[in-house]
Formats: sequence, structure tokens, C-alpha cells
Amino acid sequence: MLFKITYSIPVENVKACQERFMTGEEKMDGLTVTGRWHEVGKSQGFMIAEADDMIAVGKFTNQWSDLCNMDVTPIMTDEQIGQVLMA
Repeated sequence: MLFKITYSIPVENVKACQERFMTGEEKMDGLTVTGRWHEVGKSQGFMIAEADDMIAVGKFTNQWSDLCNMDVTPIMTDEQIGQVLMA
């Protein structure tokens, strides 16, 4: 399953979030990141990730929940939406 994970960082947490990100100690257990995009000049962005279940996504987002607001949206490829439309 593919997921779009959008984040925003409250201004009071920006420095702590940057420091944590730079350590490279994120746990990605069961989660494969396709890519991340960070909006220049804003403390927000999004990533596309793949996981077999929501537990992996939940574990990933939970490790940032003290610093970031995160929104998770399941997404589909063209092939997958084609299967839905053909039903």
C-alpha cells in the first residue's frame, strides 16, 4: 500500500525537529520511503511511502508525534485506480 504522509512543524518545534532529522536515527521498520519533499521557507512537506500495513505507518508517525503534525492518506497508482474503474 502507498501512503502520502504530510507533515507540518509548529514554529516552536522547528529547531528540535531539525536536530532530530539530522541524526539520521529515524526508524523505518516495515516502511519504504519513495521520496520526501520539503517546502522551502515553510516548515512543512510530504513523503510518499510504501508499507504492507498501517502498523508500520503508525510506528513511523508516532516517533515524530511529539514535534510534528502528520496526516496520512492512502494513495493509488494509475494501475490500481484503473482496476477500481474497471469494476
